[in-house]
Amino acid sequence: MKPIALSIKGLHSFREEQTIDFEGLSGAGVFGIFGPTGSGKSSILDAMTLALYGKVERAANNTHGILNQAEDTLSVSFTFALQTNHQISYKVERVFKRTDEMKVKTALCRFIEIKDEHTVLADKASEVNKRVEELLGLTIDDFTRAVVLPQGKFAEFLSLKGAERRHMLQRLFNLEQYGDRLVKKLRRQAQEANARKNEMLAEQSGLGEASSEAVEQAEKALEQAEARLEAMRKNRDQAKERFTEHQEIWNVQKEKSAYEAEKKRLAEEQPHIDSMQKRLLEAETAAALKPYADRYAEAIQHEEQAEKEQTLAQKDLADRTAFFQQKHEEYEAWRQHKSEKEPELLAKQEQLSRLQEIEIKLSEAKQEEERKKADLRQKEEALQSVMNELETVTDRLTRGQNRQTELKQQLKSLQVTSDERKSCQQAAEMALRIRQTEEQIKKEKKRSDELNLVLQKMNEEKNTLVRKTEAEENNIIQAYEAVQTVYHLVCETERSLTRMTEEARKSQHTLHLQREKARVALLTKELAQKLTAGKPCPVCGSTDHDPSASVHETYEADSHLEEDIKRTDVLLTEAAALSQEILSAKITLEEQSARFIEQCPFLQTIQAQNLEAAASFEHQPVYEAFETAKFEWKRIKQDILSVKTRMAQMIGAYQESLKKAEQLNEKIGFEKREADRIESIISELQSSMDSSLNMFKEAFQNQSVDEAEKWQQAIEEKDRAAEECEKRIEKSIAFLAEHEAQKEKLRESGHRLEREKLELHYAAERIKSVIADYEHELGDYAKGDSIQIKFRSVQQDLKLLKEKEQSLYEELQSAQMKLNQAKSRASASELTLQEAKGRFEKAKAAWLEHTKNTSITRTEEVEQSLIPADELEKMKTGIDQFMDKLKQNAANLKRVAEILAGRALSESEWNETVAALQEAEDAFGAAIEEKGAAAKALAVIRDHHKRFNEIEAELKKWQTHIDRLDKLQAVFKGNTFVEFLAEEQLESVARDASARLSMLTRQRYAIEVDSEGGFVMRDDANGGVRRPVSSLSGGETFLTSLSLALALSAQIQLRGEYPLQFFFLDEGFGTLDQDLLDTVVTALEKLQSDNLAVGVISHVQELRARLPKKLIVHPAEPSGRGTRVSLELM
Repeated sequence: MKPIALSIKGLHSFREEQTIDFEGLSGAGVFGIFGPTGSGKSSILDAMTLALYGKVERAANNTHGILNQAEDTLSVSFTFALQTNHQISYKVERVFKRTDEMKVKTALCRFIEIKDEHTVLADKASEVNKRVEELLGLTIDDFTRAVVLPQGKFAEFLSLKGAERRHMLQRLFNLEQYGDRLVKKLRRQAQEANARKNEMLAEQSGLGEASSEAVEQAEKALEQAEARLEAMRKNRDQAKERFTEHQEIWNVQKEKSAYEAEKKRLAEEQPHIDSMQKRLLEAETAAALKPYADRYAEAIQHEEQAEKEQTLAQKDLADRTAFFQQKHEEYEAWRQHKSEKEPELLAKQEQLSRLQEIEIKLSEAKQEEERKKADLRQKEEALQSVMNELETVTDRLTRGQNRQTELKQQLKSLQVTSDERKSCQQAAEMALRIRQTEEQIKKEKKRSDELNLVLQKMNEEKNTLVRKTEAEENNIIQAYEAVQTVYHLVCETERSLTRMTEEARKSQHTLHLQREKARVALLTKELAQKLTAGKPCPVCGSTDHDPSASVHETYEADSHLEEDIKRTDVLLTEAAALSQEILSAKITLEEQSARFIEQCPFLQTIQAQNLEAAASFEHQPVYEAFETAKFEWKRIKQDILSVKTRMAQMIGAYQESLKKAEQLNEKIGFEKREADRIESIISELQSSMDSSLNMFKEAFQNQSVDEAEKWQQAIEEKDRAAEECEKRIEKSIAFLAEHEAQKEKLRESGHRLEREKLELHYAAERIKSVIADYEHELGDYAKGDSIQIKFRSVQQDLKLLKEKEQSLYEELQSAQMKLNQAKSRASASELTLQEAKGRFEKAKAAWLEHTKNTSITRTEEVEQSLIPADELEKMKTGIDQFMDKLKQNAANLKRVAEILAGRALSESEWNETVAALQEAEDAFGAAIEEKGAAAKALAVIRDHHKRFNEIEAELKKWQTHIDRLDKLQAVFKGNTFVEFLAEEQLESVARDASARLSMLTRQRYAIEVDSEGGFVMRDDANGGVRRPVSSLSGGETFLTSLSLALALSAQIQLRGEYPLQFFFLDEGFGTLDQDLLDTVVTALEKLQSDNLAVGVISHVQELRARLPKKLIVHPAEPSGRGTRVSLELM
């Protein structure tokens, strides 16, 4: 975890929004946060925990009193990154609003993932808190003990009890996966294994009779069915041979009758086919003449079109010729006009160009004349201003010299002797110390009275909490007894259900045997009914059938038996599901009970009351007993839910009370220590004040403390007046020197301006002469419009001459091109007309040549005789098909006469043959079905037998797996394994911390872990003697806690995957001497190579001078401006 940026607004002394760039601060490995006491340094850590967890630990109720009194809203925003293979950034934003003088409420809360786009992961306070704890794997207590250490929290990890420290290490190093999670995983696997075992037992029960004897009986039944099938196959083959012979004769007879009917129908269609052949001949003749008719008609059309185009082309040629002649005359006339006018305009243009240059020079000269006159006026005004200012400066200089003399005389009268000043200063210092001590005594006494009132209220609150806790313990014990009662009911229900399941399986087995016996009897009866005297038995092959009683007995299917089997199967299935549900509830209750005992150790001695037998349905019939059990289980489930909810609520309230009591005890202890400390301070201050009063009386016998202060004030007043005189004299010296220099500078400026004024006058006279020369040269051209306008007019006339000539030339060229195009079109139209006449004569001759031997004389008759291609094709196909049918009919009649060869078969003979074959086929089919049923029955029994054996083998494997899981649950029960891992991790942290402490204390101290998981100190300088951490001095405690915190931070992996890349410390350096401070800072500077940034919050100046990067916290100002921060680099 790496901090990136923190924004604060409205928290404690912060008012305006301040942003801290941690990326710029943490680059050097260690950085400092410095500022005077009360400036708001610790509020930076408060802002971090408020953003992440929504709490400020040192605030009452975690949020009371955190909002600046002059603000109504508070906002914090913390951006950080988690580093694995790649960096992922997150941002937490919270905004609070004031509800009353002390309380605030959340107005906005968001947890954002920063990638290419910002994704809001949570937007409610509870969801944000949950997501932050899941992501970091740290509670706020862990965070303030191992990552961000506020004032008062630094040495807390060192003094934590063994169990609390182990729980903290479990969260810090993600060891929960080896504790509760692993136990839950084992329980879940055990539940799944038991469920699988119960499913297999239910499946085994549903297989029915699957013994080896049943397999042998089924095999014998199959052999008998196969023998009967072979006999029926031979009988069917004989019937098939006779049927095939008669079927051939019968089919050929039917075929001959059909051919004779077809011959009669074809004779009736013959006249229509002849008519179609005649129409087809006419269409073919017209199709042959169509190309000549088309060319003849097309030639007539082309000749008429060519004559029209030739007439239009001749008319267009005449029009184009006249237009070209007109454009040629216009062009020649303009050329003549241009040749006369252009030379005159060019000469005028050249003259105006020269005069235009003179006009420009004249204008520039006049402008220069005006500038010189303006400069001359400015110089005259500046000279007058300088002379006036010189007079004023001379007057001020005289008055300043007189005032300086007066101040020097006043300074002599205000001087105090050194002896008088020394005596007065000593008296004032002693009086000030006495006054300060007196004020401090009053202040400490007031604090003492306030603390006594607070302690009285806290003790009353503590007594109330003790009574409440005792009442809650009694309630929890009663609720726990109810949980145990429900647990015993669940166990008893489980045992009763097991007994019912065994009885149901026995009943199922008996019912399956009865059903198999009835099935065999029914098959025997059916076989006996099918036996015929003199025919072999399909089972034994005997032809002598002795009618026994079994043949005449009546067997009826027992519907009640099948219903009982189905009811039993359903009961076993439901019992397996109910058993699994009860087992799951039992395991859940065991887990809950273990958790309740872990949360409330006093429950270990509680035993459930003796219960009466709960199996009131043991002597009922199995079906009624099962329904009763299901009803009882529904009631027990309601009880389970009720007692679990009640127990959880009570334990939550009880733990909250314990937490409040613990916090209250800590506060009472702290307040008592604070009260004792204040009493000690008051005693010391009173003694110091008495001593100071005695010393003052001995040194200044004729004065009181109040007179000493007045004496000091009088001397200070003289000093202030003398200091004021000296300052004014110093200012007068500078003032006089400045005015003397200014007077000399003004004299020089006056002389310089006089010279410049004369130079400007002479220059203006020279320019006036030049202007007169230019005006004379321009003469009359200067009158009227300007020369530039006249010049542009001549240029415009020349441009129009050229443009008009070019325009007429382009029009002439266009007319010439169009005339040529008209001539080409006229020639082409003449040639086209001649070609069209030639094609017409040729097409007419060809038409007459090809129609002279036909009945067609006009082109229109060709179109009338034509038939569409698809219709023509249909006619040809129809004629061809008719001729083919005639030929095929004759051939078929000849073929069937040859096949029959005089044979014939009546309809009655054919029907007898078909009936005989059907009877043989039915008998054969019945034999096949019988064999199939026997084979299927054998396959089913074999499959059931195989599956029965497989289930037996699998049951052994699952039982072995369940036994192993039970052993593992016993081994991991009670979190012993995770406690072992936590102790190992603690040993690793202690070794790392011991190495750091050894370096900080020059090999004097080391840290070890005792048998109870607590820390002890090893004093290597005294022969390695062990001593408790409570015996350490303030400086030693700081060094030890710092070593532990650095070691812990170096090894923390958030959620087991993200390295912790920063560490904040907010106290302790004031207890170190200069050598130890130097050693600690050197050690912190070496952390830069360990990819760990350490932030130090302090007011120690020596520490500030050592660190290269510092965040300076500027305190709030009385004017209302809040705390500000700034970055300072060396």
